[in-house]
Amino acid sequence: MQSDVLDIVASYPKLAARLKERPQERARMEKLVAEINGDYSPAMVKTLATMIENTFLKLYDGIQLDMAKGVDLVALRETHHIVLVPNHQSHADYVALSYIIWKNYELPLYVAGGINLNIFPIGALFRKAGAFYIRRSFNADVLYKLTFEAYIFYLIKKNFLVEFFMEGGRTRTGKLMKPRYGLFQMLLEAHAQIADSKPFMFIPVAIAHEFIPEAKAHARELSGGKKVAEKPTQLLKLFKLFNKRLGTIHVRLGEGIEVPGYIGEIKRATQELAFECFKAVGRGMPVTPSSLLALVMLDEPSGALTWKQIEEKAHDIVEYCQTLGIPVTPSLQEGRLSDSLRSALDMFIGNKKIDLIKREKLNQVFYAVKKDARVEVLFHKNMILHHFLVPGFINAVWFRIFSGEIKNSLQLTRFLQQQRNELKYDFYLPSIKEMILHARDVVAFAVGRPIHALDEALEFSPHELYLLATKVRHFSTAFSYLYEAYYLSATGLKYLANETFNLERFLQVTHELFSMELEHGRVVKYPEAYSVPIIKDTLDYLQNQQVLERVDGGKFRVTDVQKVEVLIEKFLRDLNDQVAINLKFNRAPVAGGDTSS
Repeated sequence: MQSDVLDIVASYPKLAARLKERPQERARMEKLVAEINGDYSPAMVKTLATMIENTFLKLYDGIQLDMAKGVDLVALRETHHIVLVPNHQSHADYVALSYIIWKNYELPLYVAGGINLNIFPIGALFRKAGAFYIRRSFNADVLYKLTFEAYIFYLIKKNFLVEFFMEGGRTRTGKLMKPRYGLFQMLLEAHAQIADSKPFMFIPVAIAHEFIPEAKAHARELSGGKKVAEKPTQLLKLFKLFNKRLGTIHVRLGEGIEVPGYIGEIKRATQELAFECFKAVGRGMPVTPSSLLALVMLDEPSGALTWKQIEEKAHDIVEYCQTLGIPVTPSLQEGRLSDSLRSALDMFIGNKKIDLIKREKLNQVFYAVKKDARVEVLFHKNMILHHFLVPGFINAVWFRIFSGEIKNSLQLTRFLQQQRNELKYDFYLPSIKEMILHARDVVAFAVGRPIHALDEALEFSPHELYLLATKVRHFSTAFSYLYEAYYLSATGLKYLANETFNLERFLQVTHELFSMELEHGRVVKYPEAYSVPIIKDTLDYLQNQQVLERVDGGKFRVTDVQKVEVLIEKFLRDLNDQVAINLKFNRAPVAGGDTSS
């Protein structure tokens, strides 16, 4: 342990005051510091970097680092206390981010890790690489909380580069999870006690994997399986990965968010900072070849696509991204898209997630996601799905303008708000104002001319509506699996209308409905429509719609059966409209077939 750790930790005003009142707690405080402390060793990090290059990086095509303009960690560290706040998709994140920072800057990086990772032998190695450990829960342990906060104070005072995963754990779905406030608040409070005048700078980091090593385990948990605790024997499973291709890990450091210090109420300051970081990570999440391929392939619930169809759809989506300012990886830039997409397809085929189907009599080759691998591939689609919420909404809007259902500005705004409210429990969405402005930009892109206000679309000619439809058609069914989940939940309430039920019973009923629907193909067509996190999220929506309420003992009760019926019909209609739009405006296969493989 560094010689000054205990002295600086013990000098933290809040902890010092407690130890003055309770000197007998000093010994336990020292044990807690030993449990927490990241004992960074430059020599060990150099050795580990060599090990990583000879093992870890053999599994990947590389780690791609992309920096926002003006982000230079060495220079910024002279003027700011720096905190990196990445998203968290895989255990490989720890290794990739620490390695790429050391390789480019040779800076000590102190990484907050869950205490569950402090297992022999990797726990000690991680600690030497800068990992410091945090317990999952410690609200009732005041001394631990103060000691951990004091350790944060130590890291800031020493001007170390600090990193913590803002979501608190790995996402199992691929979507960004809501940020955890605990470390944000501790950092703000600790920084307030630092005497120097350096402000904080929080740098959002978007990490995007082209293939997730834990994909199968994540899929099992999403279907209700228990999380398997980390064990030393899990290291042996790494050898199995040498049979897989994992692609590239993309790491993008965004523009820093400067925080001179919190003003006013700490809880509000914490939440505002956390969500500003969260949104910045989301904006910086790049579209990768594998996530683009997943978005295209999962659009087909049971059918298959030719290479030409995949390529055309991917090209249109990348054009949309580049025009609307959505980041794409360098591998998808002009001239490289087809080769990178083909490489991602080969990776998914080699990892047994996509089937190659030859129809020799028709002289055609098709590609289809394996039915039992759709949830695993969905992870990659979900990584970028938030970028396409607004064009997904617009896809439904033009159809209703064309049919005469939306006739004025008020109806248009209300419809967009309704669409937004349905998905706000699955994504952190832009504000109403931001959504309207984004929608205007999408419409302008589609028709190829400036649009000053979104309601100008109400006066579009049939030709302009057709242009709009063709530009957003690739997002017509991108969210169908979520709407199917909401349909399942609403139907589940109908079956449970006469009883008080708990979460386990609700999950059981909705899963039975899902199995029946999927078998008969009446409404639900996407195998990924059922997962435990999605179904849980629908309960929040249904309570917000005032058709469901919580009662004693954590149970639920249906409060408005008639409104449940209305919701079922609504989701049925939305799903039917999406299918109709998709069939009408997707390009037909090229006559004569596609002979490319």
